[in-house]
Amino acid sequence: MRRRRALSIVTAVAAALGGVGAVAPSAATASAVEKAADRPHYVQLGDSFSSGNGAGNYTDRTCWRSRDNYGARVARSHGATYTNVACSGGVIDDIFSPRELGSATWRTRTYEVPVGTVNARARWLKQAKADRLCGTPAQKDYSYEYSVRSSASLGSLYTATVRCQLVARPQIDAVTRQTDAVFLTIGGNDIGFTSIVTNCLVLREASSCKDKMTAADEGLADMKRRTKQALKAIHDRSGGRADVYLLGYPHLINTDSYRIGWNYDAGLALTKLQLRGDALQRQAVREVDRVVGGSGGFTFVDVKPAWGGYTHGLNPHALADQRSAWLVPVLGVGNVYYEWVHPTPAGWGASALALSTSMT
Repeated sequence: MRRRRALSIVTAVAAALGGVGAVAPSAATASAVEKAADRPHYVQLGDSFSSGNGAGNYTDRTCWRSRDNYGARVARSHGATYTNVACSGGVIDDIFSPRELGSATWRTRTYEVPVGTVNARARWLKQAKADRLCGTPAQKDYSYEYSVRSSASLGSLYTATVRCQLVARPQIDAVTRQTDAVFLTIGGNDIGFTSIVTNCLVLREASSCKDKMTAADEGLADMKRRTKQALKAIHDRSGGRADVYLLGYPHLINTDSYRIGWNYDAGLALTKLQLRGDALQRQAVREVDRVVGGSGGFTFVDVKPAWGGYTHGLNPHALADQRSAWLVPVLGVGNVYYEWVHPTPAGWGASALALSTSMT
C-alpha cells in the first residue's frame, strides 16, 4: 500500500527543540511516541455492505455499524486506527450531504424566561439544547436538529414544542489529511437494491422484478458518473494522501439462472446487472486515477472470488436450504429486516480477505 506519512511527531519535536538546549526525550518515550504516530488511520464510508448489517457486534443500530465489518477487521490486523461512518441505506449523496436518520420525534418543555425578553423563543431553544432535550447522539457524527414548531407563554413561563431530527454529517467529513486509506461500497441503493430484493427474491413477481431490473440497469451510467465524483472528492479531501479502495458486491444468489413467473430469468438479469455494475465501477476507478495524475491511489476490489463466486449466494428458491449462504436469508431466524440479504460473519470475513489481499 502507498504510504505518505507526514513527518513523525518525534522527528518534529526534535527539529523544533534542536539548538535551543532542550533535553531530548528518553529513548523509551521516543519509541512509544514514534510507534503511536506511525499507526495508519483508515476510514470507512458507504452503505450497509460497509457499515456492518448482518455482522453482529454492533456499535449502533441506526446505521447498523459493526466492529466486525470488513474494514474493522482489516484495521485490527494492520494495527491501524479506524473510523466507520458508513450507514445502512447509504447512497452516493450521503458522501457529500447530511442525512436525516429515521423519523423525527417531538419534545415539549417549559422553561422560565424573563418577561420582556426580546426573543423568548431563541432563549427557550438555547436552554433546550443545553439540556439536550432531544437526547444525546450515540455516534460522533450524529447530531440533532432542533426546530420549534409551537410555543406559548404565561408570565415568565415559556412552553414550546420542538421537532427533533437525528442527522448524520456528510460522510466525507471523516476524511482528513491524516487519513491513510479509505474503504467503501456505494451505488447499490442508488440503483434500487432494496426494491430488487423485495420484488425478485421476496415477492417473486416477474413483471415488477423485470421493471426494477430494467430501471437499475438504466441507472448504472449515472451511478458511475456520481461514483467518480465521490472518489475524486475523497482524494481531494485527503490532499491526495489516502489510498481509496472501492469494493464491489458479492453475488446475491448462488446461480446465474433463476426463473420466476412464466419464464422470466431473474437470475440471468441479476448476474448481468451485477457484472455490468462491477465493470462500470472498475472503469470509474481507472478514470479518476487518470484525472488525478495516475498515481495508482485508487483500487477496485472485486470481492466475488473471495466469496467463491456464486457458491455462497442465497438459494433463490422458496424454502431452500441456505446453510451454504454467506448472506443472511430473508426471514432468517434470529435476524431482523435490516440484516436480510447482507453478509453473515463469514461473508464479512471474505470481503476483509479480498480487501487485505488488494492492499499488499
